[in-house]
Amino acid sequence: MTPLTDAVVVLTGAAGGVGRATTQALLARGARVVAVDLDATGLDEMAGPRVEVLQADLAELAAIEDLATRLHAIHGRIDVLVNNAGLTVHGRFDAMTTEEIDRVIDVDLRAPIHLTRAVLPRLSAGGHVVFVSSMAGLEAFPTQTTYCAAKYGLRGFGAALRLELERSGIGASTVLPGTIATPFLANAHTHHAHTTRRLAYLMQRFGTPPERVANAIVRGIERNRGTLRVGWDCWAVSAAAWLAPPLVPFLLRQVQRLDLLEDA
Repeated sequence: MTPLTDAVVVLTGAAGGVGRATTQALLARGARVVAVDLDATGLDEMAGPRVEVLQADLAELAAIEDLATRLHAIHGRIDVLVNNAGLTVHGRFDAMTTEEIDRVIDVDLRAPIHLTRAVLPRLSAGGHVVFVSSMAGLEAFPTQTTYCAAKYGLRGFGAALRLELERSGIGASTVLPGTIATPFLANAHTHHAHTTRRLAYLMQRFGTPPERVANAIVRGIERNRGTLRVGWDCWAVSAAAWLAPPLVPFLLRQVQRLDLLEDA
């Protein structure tokens, strides 16, 4: 168990919907938050007595190494690292550019791996690392190929690292949110603008509140939980994969035949 009172928690993707909700949940537990994001305006809105903000582009490896050095120099210790930053591109794989593919992989998979490697030697005894993966790390979704690749990889990395760290006293949790009521998809690059807007609206309307993801992150830290699923859809996909593995792929094929994931 990692107590959060006065803990120094580094949170990436802090300016987004889940990041802001997680910041509030951590502050409510008495933690001090180092909020990391590329969005300077969003970070400025979050700065406060117990929230320090650091701008960084996690797609750049040099920025990750610099971030870890700055964090250690400023605080001397890090108690918890929450790898929450992520992005996606909506569209068929054959329409994606090299730059789009690389940025999704860099931010969603490579950055948390390298940042964790840089922070682990500086992590306090009894510390904790969190990886925010996705329901897309459990099931494959068309028009989300690169995002699925990154989130599947992050889920595997988090599970393997948890086993490696077991005797060290450092915990690791992987959080698997379903669709969350944030502007995540609305802000994404897209090759199907009309469909993206429609899906983004449905996510905002029917998605799980980001506060539930934040609570899962806190629960993972405090109770050293390995895997935490969030949202009715993530639980439904998990149950279907266990009880009837062909069901979700079958339904997704029907969706594709109706062209519901692409602009007409």
